[in-house]
Amino acid sequence: MSNFVFKRGDTFNLNLQLVDTDEALQFQPDDVRRAIDLTGFVFSSQIKTLADGTAVVALTCTALNQGTQKGWLNVKSSASTALWPLGLVQMDIKAVVGGVIQHSETLIFQVIDGVTV
Repeated sequence: MSNFVFKRGDTFNLNLQLVDTDEALQFQPDDVRRAIDLTGFVFSSQIKTLADGTAVVALTCTALNQGTQKGWLNVKSSASTALWPLGLVQMDIKAVVGGVIQHSETLIFQVIDGVTV
């Protein structure tokens, strides 16, 4: 079970900072100097159900201004989330730069109904 919860019908809009996790770096794990310059990267992301991998939505990924917000990426759904399936879903971010492809860790979270209508 995931500790992350998303209420369907809410706006799905995340700002994430991508950092280098190489343990050989001299900086502490939470040091902002680990942020990756996202210039030239092409990103894509999807949310799929965990049970059978059914696609829920393709997400839009936009790197923020790398001069002032190094490493920051906006990931959002332009479509309504009102009909997302309840239960566990998964997502990751695919990055491509210079022909090299790399995926982020997989994030698993639970979609639940909101209480207030």
